[in-house]
Amino acid sequence: MRMTQLSSEHQTPNHKPSKPTEEQLQNELHFHLAEKMLMKLREKELISQEEFDQISKLNRQKFNPLLGPLMCDKP
Repeated sequence: MRMTQLSSEHQTPNHKPSKPTEEQLQNELHFHLAEKMLMKLREKELISQEEFDQISKLNRQKFNPLLGPLMCDKP
């Protein structure tokens, strides 16, 4: 096995991630509440999968959630 040591220019800097703002936290909450309601509509077959996907995309655009893109499989 061959090992190579990386120089400091190839390493990522150690810095603390910034805390989310109050507005970002509110957006995150509103996004998750909207998605929860949307899932209930889909489960009750009141909307189609296509409608679900379109509304979910609009929710991500409107609320710009921090975790939303990580939790869904579509951009």
